[in-house]
Amino acid sequence: MTKKYILKPGKHQFATGSHAVHDNDNLSDEEAEWYLEKYPHIAGLFVEKLESCKIEMFENVSSESIKKETETTPYQADQQEYPTEK
Repeated sequence: MTKKYILKPGKHQFATGSHAVHDNDNLSDEEAEWYLEKYPHIAGLFVEKLESCKIEMFENVSSESIKKETETTPYQADQQEYPTEK
């Protein structure tokens, strides 16, 4: 059976104050889903970002702003002013 959730190499700490004990050998998909629900910030510890996390990250970004950012050069992007979060 193929695992749905693959951690990056090494041991990882999911919760503040806990030890770095999680790796691919001891983390089941069910446990990964539970931890991701409780601690969504750990999505970056996995090899691929999860679709649900991508949706959360981009739900407040308009398609027009994404298009604008992808059509600029790196220099132009550095010169742009971006609105700050409220």
